[in-house]
Amino acid sequence: MSEKDTESRNFWVVSPNVGNHSSYWRQKSVACEAAFMGYKPDNQKHKKIGFKFAHVVRPNDVLLIARRHRGEPEVVGFGVVVGKFKTKLKGFKPQYKFGSLRKLSPFKPRSAAPPKLLIMNALLHTTALRKLDPSENPSHRLICEWMERELAGKAGANKLRLHKPETMDAQLASLPHPHELEYTVRTQRKVVLAKKKEDELVSSYRVWLEDQQRKLSTMIFIKNLRCDVYEEDRKNLIEAKCSTKREYIRMAVGQLFDYAYLGRKKFGKPNMAILLPKKPDTTSVEWLSELNIRIIWKEKDKFVDNANKRFT
Repeated sequence: MSEKDTESRNFWVVSPNVGNHSSYWRQKSVACEAAFMGYKPDNQKHKKIGFKFAHVVRPNDVLLIARRHRGEPEVVGFGVVVGKFKTKLKGFKPQYKFGSLRKLSPFKPRSAAPPKLLIMNALLHTTALRKLDPSENPSHRLICEWMERELAGKAGANKLRLHKPETMDAQLASLPHPHELEYTVRTQRKVVLAKKKEDELVSSYRVWLEDQQRKLSTMIFIKNLRCDVYEEDRKNLIEAKCSTKREYIRMAVGQLFDYAYLGRKKFGKPNMAILLPKKPDTTSVEWLSELNIRIIWKEKDKFVDNANKRFT
């Protein structure tokens, strides 16, 4: 797509409050990486909002899922529209009815926007769909540029552009000789200490959720193989690690996919996340969003996540 096409993309705000079930649809927007609309796609009433969402919003437009609620902004996330509107999604059986949805890729779940953006200026009206005007409204432009920077993954960008996923420089090379192979030796003592830290982290997380009337369990597979945490009510599959280092995160990814595969027939498709003792560096985990794996970490006496509280 040309630069002209990129700069002509439109920006929209869509409310997560579909049928007065805001909490449910906030979670589903993050899980499905999609924006949902309560009005049907052929509905010409209610300011033609249902029709506009399905037919006027175009692929490559950016949708911000947010609303004004009790005088405060309620932000879910934002992303680039891909494909035409849909009225159903494979594997998704909604608890409540909705009119249509738009898939977003890339999608960035966010529970808030930077305070300096004055995002309330974009949420002045309670309508379910509103078009932003970055060319005429300075506040709108700052909000649109913020979303573009986040979607592009490059700080300091000030020009509207298509998202191009960042990749690490890769090249082919000869196979290493045995003495050149890279490996790490972990002593039994280090393994025990790591396991102890993970157990303490899981225990703290369990107490945190139990205080919110949540119940945690585990999945047990063949040969005593088991996951760290499974929350049946929300289908949350979680693997805990004692470190935010990349090698630990990579190990957790493999375990999550293994457990999800082994439990697929009985438990269905889970929501996956990695539980860490602190917030990791962004560059260590930004690749996880493409795998639909989220992060949970501890902040003082509470837990937070990058999935709009799906796991907290």
